[in-house]
Amino acid sequence: MLFFPVVIFSQNLQEGEFIWSKERKLQKEDYKLITRDNNVPIRSAINFSYHLRGFNVFNNNFNRNIINKFSRNSSALNPVSDNISAMIAYQQLNFDLSEVYARKMRKELLIHKNKLWKGFDYADSIFNNLTVEYVKTQALMNEETHYGLNVQKLQDWNQKINDELEGLSEFDYNNTSKIKIKKSSKEDI
Repeated sequence: MLFFPVVIFSQNLQEGEFIWSKERKLQKEDYKLITRDNNVPIRSAINFSYHLRGFNVFNNNFNRNIINKFSRNSSALNPVSDNISAMIAYQQLNFDLSEVYARKMRKELLIHKNKLWKGFDYADSIFNNLTVEYVKTQALMNEETHYGLNVQKLQDWNQKINDELEGLSEFDYNNTSKIKIKKSSKEDI
């Protein structure tokens, strides 16, 4: 079972797309494309992207400028595969992992928002670095869990990702409140 992350710079949601939410989990019905490929029985179009403009540096936070979305119309499932629910649960874990990196970018941009006054090269650099880190982490998760088949390792990764999401909860897309960054946080990054 392979997972192909797609990184797209489109900030607007298209028909059939939805933003990550802790309440909304992936379902079989979210896979609009049918595949008969037994080697890749599921493929999810998950991506995080960002869109900044000059006045964004005045925002309380960058939570609405970085999105993590799933595209139903670009995601495929082999409906006769064994253990579809487990495959979808593993894709949800990948979606959760992508949200971790979206939140890391939101946090990084807020901490260093003064660097954005000179342009968005810093944001591009952060996005590129986090994308590389995300792909490496995802590859490690795939290897350690055997694409979700090793139940114990899967539980470990699930706990790790949930802990990271909780630790970055202020950087949830739906939080529009002003975020106060502690001075020690600025020095840590």
